[in-house]
Amino acid sequence: MNTLRVLYHIARADFLERIRRYSFLLMLGLVVWIGYLSASGQFNMSLSPNYLGILNSAWVGGTMTVTVTTTLSLVGFYIVKGSVNRDYITGVGQIMATTPLSRPLYMLGKWLSNFAVLGITIVIMLLAGIVMNLLSGTTGFDLAALAAPLVIIAIPGMGLAAAFAVLFESVSWLRGGLGNVVYFFVFLFGLLGSGSVLTTGLPGTTVNPYIDYTGWQIIGNSVADAARVVYPESAGLFSFRMAEVADPKIFPWNGVSWTTNILLSRLFILAVSVGLMMTSALFFDRFNPSRLLPGKQAKTKSDALRPAIAGEATSVSNVHLTPLTDTRPRFRFGALFSAELKLFLKGQRWWWYAVAVGLVIAQLVTALEVTRTLLLVAWVWPILILSGLGCRENRFDTRQIVFAAQHPIANQLPAAWLSAFVVIAALGFGALIKFVLTGEIISVPGWLTGAVFIPSLALALGILTGSGKAFEVLYVAWMYMLAQKAPPLDFIGLTPDSPWYIYAPVALALLVVAALARQRQLTTKSISK
Repeated sequence: MNTLRVLYHIARADFLERIRRYSFLLMLGLVVWIGYLSASGQFNMSLSPNYLGILNSAWVGGTMTVTVTTTLSLVGFYIVKGSVNRDYITGVGQIMATTPLSRPLYMLGKWLSNFAVLGITIVIMLLAGIVMNLLSGTTGFDLAALAAPLVIIAIPGMGLAAAFAVLFESVSWLRGGLGNVVYFFVFLFGLLGSGSVLTTGLPGTTVNPYIDYTGWQIIGNSVADAARVVYPESAGLFSFRMAEVADPKIFPWNGVSWTTNILLSRLFILAVSVGLMMTSALFFDRFNPSRLLPGKQAKTKSDALRPAIAGEATSVSNVHLTPLTDTRPRFRFGALFSAELKLFLKGQRWWWYAVAVGLVIAQLVTALEVTRTLLLVAWVWPILILSGLGCRENRFDTRQIVFAAQHPIANQLPAAWLSAFVVIAALGFGALIKFVLTGEIISVPGWLTGAVFIPSLALALGILTGSGKAFEVLYVAWMYMLAQKAPPLDFIGLTPDSPWYIYAPVALALLVVAALARQRQLTTKSISK
């Protein structure tokens, strides 16, 4: 068997399958949007309080690199994760398990396909940057200065995200939604642990490029050094935000000085990516059906179709059924809502509720700014149960039962939405009380908009896609941008320029979209399959 040929076909088939998905188009749209905002100066790298670089090719390239590495290192993981699990579900993996294909070779093929999907987005980002650089009237055009940070910093960073996706899929308990949440915190701790946010740009700080996988320190300290050449008094922290800098002090920045140490660090990050990929091969069970569910024997379709062994006849006692005296249907919304709420929270352990209560109490007793951050954390906490909204019927194949109920759109959808709203409101109740007690009445409408918008978004995406992954990807990225104080995306009212009032009608529009999509599901023949 030709090893390289097998590797090529594994990576190629998986790559082609990925780029045909709507999620890939969503990622491309995100990348082009980032390129536009970076080249037009709406995404700003700056030194506090008001030091800003000239908008030239180097500045655009640096801005795009910082943006895409911090965004796609998070979002890209969710986009590419799932190829191994798909081989489990479709049964393709069991076919491959009968071949001489080794575990390291299979994982290498998956990593290469992940890397190719994320890498092509960097190429598209570069092309968008070139076009915007030529059209937006930036100071000069230098292709090398624009492309160097994307090629040297962003591409190895995408390799690391691709390797984490493969690693998480090789571990059974990280393969599903829990792994998505775990990676979110791994990403945040990695960002903070590398010193990328806390000290970059301050005088006397040194760069350790071997742990700076996003390039934040490399670019940030270079920008800070350039600012101190023109303004020796500048001693602010390097920041990145989607907001205008008031009364900016302009300085030139011509890009990073690419030292041998920085270039070697990029090779080191690629080597770490390969190491993570090889580690994943150690955990990979090579599609052993007995290990699909930890501690339980997984049932396959062939098991379900296997005829039962005939046994001795058993006597059946006489059963007397009480005749129905009233056959008129009785609908009680309260009972349906109670059932939906129990179903929504089903399977949560005691520690899930303990963390939820702790977050609510912490919102009450901490400072106001900390309360806002804790509100974000509290509303991210139920992401795994929110992602099942609207797609539970598809996931557990109960569509025929649910859709056969009386008025499933007018009855079941509002009850499902209301159950999610109640949980979201309960998790943010501490912040609501804090806003009222401290006189932050203007934050109350934003809080209410957020509590309405989140379940509406989850319900609409769940029905439209038939899966919870789209919501998990978008929601994690959205809440991360909220933590970075991005005003256009602030549907909660955390920033002074928050357009929360726009998201209230958007939430209603999402509910209408969800109802129309469910109506289409009811009328299509696919629900009977």
